[in-house]
Amino acid sequence: MNQLSRQVIAVAITGLLVWALYFGSWLPLRKSQQYIQTRQTEIKSLEQFNSVYDVVLGYQSPVGQEEVVANYLELIASIIDEESKRENPNKEVIHALVGKAEEWALPIVERRVGFSYSQILFSFGGVYRSATIVLQDQTYYQKAVDMYKLGLEFSPDRQVFLYSLFDTYRFGGDKENARKIGERIVEVYKDGGVAQILQNL
Repeated sequence: MNQLSRQVIAVAITGLLVWALYFGSWLPLRKSQQYIQTRQTEIKSLEQFNSVYDVVLGYQSPVGQEEVVANYLELIASIIDEESKRENPNKEVIHALVGKAEEWALPIVERRVGFSYSQILFSFGGVYRSATIVLQDQTYYQKAVDMYKLGLEFSPDRQVFLYSLFDTYRFGGDKENARKIGERIVEVYKDGGVAQILQNL
């Protein structure tokens, strides 16, 4: 191998390393830093909330999007939970927050793959469940059920999905399906508390 060939190979390897560091380390690091900074921002309106989070969620990075979206969904669920404690919850705000959750989570859900896919499903289901509790909205109720059921397709017998689906069915008054899920919980996890609940269903 002549000197020129060695130089070409060295330049190619160096370029590949720079590319890997930029896309595999630098961009994910910047995205996570931006998300942390955003969480520390004092939010005073829905418009500001959407503005600052759309920036960080839209920041292009080949790694880290699912993790940031999962955290974003948990944040939205907690905001809805806090709103539900008010004497007159702002329904428009809750619908808007669910809409933003769908905007960022649905493309990930529809891909049906990803390192944090199960976490996305669980967190997304939590958004729908929180909205269902405060709004008594049948559409959100069914979407929460769908997210938890999809989670069980990818992670059969995973506790968070079984228990969340069990509680959601009970909240929705679906005793038949609640009983089926409860029986599975008792079978797999030997949960005496759930067994007790089943006796009263």
